[in-house]
Amino acid sequence: MKKNTVARGKRTTKKASTRKASFLNKTMYQKRGTGTRKRKKTVLSTKMIAIITAVLVACLVLTILCTQVFKDDLDHLFAKKYSVTDIDGSKKSYTADELKEQVESDKFYQGISVDGVDLSGKTLDEARMMFAEIRHQQVTELVDIHFQVGNDDVRLQTDGMNLASNIDDVLLEAYNYGKTSTLEGGEGLVDRYNTIQALKTTPKDFQSAFTLGDDQVSMLTHAALDGYNKAPVEAKATGFDTARQEFIIEESKNGSSVDITKAIADVKDAFSAKNYRAVIPVELNEISPVTSAEQLRSKLGKVSSNTSKTKDDANRNTNIYLICKELDGIVLQPGEQFDFNARIGQRTPEKGYKEAAGITNGISGPEYGGGICQANTMLYHSVMEADLQVDFRVAHSWPSDYVDAGTDATVSWEWPTFKFTNNTDYPVAIHAWYGDSWVTVEIFGRLLPNGEKIKFFGEPELLIDEEPTEIEYEADPTLPVGEKVKERSAHNHKLAKAYKVRYDADGNEIKREEMLTEYRMIKAKYRIGTLAPDGTTFYMDPKTGEVSAPAGYVDPATTATTAPPPDTTAAPDTTAAPEPTTPPNEGEGNATPEG
Repeated sequence: MKKNTVARGKRTTKKASTRKASFLNKTMYQKRGTGTRKRKKTVLSTKMIAIITAVLVACLVLTILCTQVFKDDLDHLFAKKYSVTDIDGSKKSYTADELKEQVESDKFYQGISVDGVDLSGKTLDEARMMFAEIRHQQVTELVDIHFQVGNDDVRLQTDGMNLASNIDDVLLEAYNYGKTSTLEGGEGLVDRYNTIQALKTTPKDFQSAFTLGDDQVSMLTHAALDGYNKAPVEAKATGFDTARQEFIIEESKNGSSVDITKAIADVKDAFSAKNYRAVIPVELNEISPVTSAEQLRSKLGKVSSNTSKTKDDANRNTNIYLICKELDGIVLQPGEQFDFNARIGQRTPEKGYKEAAGITNGISGPEYGGGICQANTMLYHSVMEADLQVDFRVAHSWPSDYVDAGTDATVSWEWPTFKFTNNTDYPVAIHAWYGDSWVTVEIFGRLLPNGEKIKFFGEPELLIDEEPTEIEYEADPTLPVGEKVKERSAHNHKLAKAYKVRYDADGNEIKREEMLTEYRMIKAKYRIGTLAPDGTTFYMDPKTGEVSAPAGYVDPATTATTAPPPDTTAAPDTTAAPEPTTPPNEGEGNATPEG
């Protein structure tokens, strides 16, 4: 009994252990199962995304493939349609591509012919073969084309030139008929379609002809007609009558023009029409000049005049007379420049010029043509008062005594010169003369507007008048010691002001222009002798002009002589004291200023 109880207890314990183990295992399994279900859910979600993505990609690829496969159908479905009318009157609609298929062709269109030969459906090369013989035909036609220009009959000079067939150009023109349009895009295709359809009911025949090349036609037409294209000749002053004091004016002339471009086209048309004896009318147009001689003369007159008294010097006045003869009657056209030296040339004794006082390097001395600056200064004044353009002017070394300071103008060969330009739209003439010790220069040309006048004059009071404070000395070994010769006079540094004043017809001042002229300071200059009687050269101080003997110099003329018997009496001092030297007087030998 006890044994059975023990056995049952063991079995009970064993069952309890088994149940416990089973419970633990179940619990563990349940825990593991929860994690597995979570993992299964994650795997399922990833697979679903992959499947959806694959489906979408497949749909996209399928869409692209379908688009490519059915592209033409889609384009056709949505393409713009163009409405056309066939020759039977029926209306049709075509897309641009369909129209292009209808009109594109490498052959002549139906209804095209050349010289009556039907070329429908032929290629360009086939057509050229058909007309091969015409290129080599001899032309027996006599070309005698004339232009009727006003009352003139002008022949087109074709002598010696061979005519050639233009068949190749005509074939190309016929071939291209209907293959182009002035319109663009689909509208151009519609235009071509209509042109091609019209040929089916209204054929077009192109005619060839024997003609000259375009270059030859142009050359011959120009040769025949260029002479009729003439610009009008405006009235022009060709000279100046000094006796009558008026311009010599050449009358104006009408010009003419013809349309040569049209004449060339008319000649080509005549050849194309096989009209080898055509008379082609050419319209001659007359062109009137802007200004007649009468109109020009009415605008011209004396603009300015200046005169001054000359010196009582025969040679100088001869030079002034000669220069006035050279200046008198000179005419300058609009824009032309006058250059005194270039126009007058060198003043030489062969031309009759005399030696008279002139200025060279600040020194007054004789030169051929001396004094002509007075005539040139009168010219300068008249140029200023005629309101002409002064290009180059140089004042004298010091003011001249025949005009206000600051208004003189010097000339010398080869420099300086005097230049001015006719800056007006009308001719300009110089009228110059000398008489009774007066020199006068006048300018003729276009009159100043509204009766205006210009005056050119200098301010009486100088802005600067500064005397030199030094004298220039130069040693002269050819002059005896202490002798002085005046080489150049002193002249003050001066600054002068001049005015160019414009007045109206009533004398009221309108405008005033100011100009300054500077005269440089010129120091007096002396040559000082430095030659001793025995040939020794003394020293001269360049600052003071004082002369002194070299160191150790003994004047032979003052050396004592020894008597034969000795004499105890003191001999008198016979040594001559040197003559004192003083600076030269600045006021000596003042040269006369010259122009």
